[in-house]
Amino acid sequence: MRPRRRAFILPLAVLLCFLMLLIAFVLQDQSRKQMRFAALQVRAGQAANAADAGLAVALQQLAGNAAYTGVSTPQLLAEGPETYTIQVLQPGAAMPDGQNVPSGFLFVLASGFSLGKANARSGALVKVGSSGSKGLPGVYGASVRLSGGSFVDSYNSTKGAYATGSKNGSVLTNSTSAGSVILEGASQVYGPIAIGPKGTLDPNSSGGTTMNSAYTVWRDWSTSYVSSSLQSTPKEMPAVALPSAVGKTSVSMGWGTNSLAPGNYDSVSIGNAGTLTLKAGTYVVNSFNIGGGASIQVAGDGPVKIYVAKSFSLNNGAAVSNSKVSPSLLQINMAENSTYDQQGGTQLTGVVYGPNATANLSNGSTVYGSLSGNNVKISGASWVHYDESLSEFSLGGETSGGGSSSGVSVLFRQRW
Repeated sequence: MRPRRRAFILPLAVLLCFLMLLIAFVLQDQSRKQMRFAALQVRAGQAANAADAGLAVALQQLAGNAAYTGVSTPQLLAEGPETYTIQVLQPGAAMPDGQNVPSGFLFVLASGFSLGKANARSGALVKVGSSGSKGLPGVYGASVRLSGGSFVDSYNSTKGAYATGSKNGSVLTNSTSAGSVILEGASQVYGPIAIGPKGTLDPNSSGGTTMNSAYTVWRDWSTSYVSSSLQSTPKEMPAVALPSAVGKTSVSMGWGTNSLAPGNYDSVSIGNAGTLTLKAGTYVVNSFNIGGGASIQVAGDGPVKIYVAKSFSLNNGAAVSNSKVSPSLLQINMAENSTYDQQGGTQLTGVVYGPNATANLSNGSTVYGSLSGNNVKISGASWVHYDESLSEFSLGGETSGGGSSSGVSVLFRQRW
């Protein structure tokens, strides 16, 4: 019996030893993989830091030299081993998302590298030669027309919700042409109108008619405004550039409570008295349609930034935010040749900004905040309640240092 037991135990011992060796090998292999993965993560982080550093260097260079074109030779970050290179893409060149750099802007692309060929990229769309512009009027446009008992007045959101209007509801145009601003049909501007530096002022802001005259502001006998003045220099209103390409997803919502995360969409629509909450962040869309008694609220402290390529519309009693909320928490940025259309007793609290877009406000609609466009029409007893706190609002996005910069305005940043 004993020889048989030995014959059985010996192969079993060999098998156990083999299994233990196999387990040890597997564990060692897993440990090596984990260490390799951790090392790759570290290097990826180092590469991302190098890319960010390269972008910061590029912005500093452009602030002092608008002709800066970048550097193709890898530059050491501190003592290394991380390096970075910099490209400055001119208008018309393709950005990483496939869009072309808009006219009047540059795209700065910094690439960071670490050991093991880990790499990352950091980019920014910038406007050079300007420190950015500050402050919004109540209504801005190359052409502004108020008709049918429409009004512009003001309030200050830092002091609470709109109650009684004040007389700082400003209207501004950079145009100097006759009739660039037209008031008719008992429309009123409870505040000043400012026109282009070489425009022609009406010496009397109330009474009579100036229709078809040489004045930059035309009004009929039933309208009035507080005062008019010439700007010393044209107001800088930076163009809107989409931070990234629009998405391919279409979202349609109705009755009930809905939410939408920041992101890129083709179209977004809500109606049938539905409620939509927008989270703080950036939304890029082709079109955004709000109707059928829908209600939209802004979550948190914002801001919610919506970039619109084609159209943004409100109708049929829709309400977007409310006058208890600061208009700066909702920023609707309209791209060139896009259309903003608000009608049918709707209300919106926010900044509607599109100096190269068309903006229409009609049929008893209201904006609490500011309304800017190229061609602006306000009609049918509609109101713009200008938020006076927007006189401190920064135009053209963030700056290279988070405040005013010396010649470089950053519209947006991206990482890859």
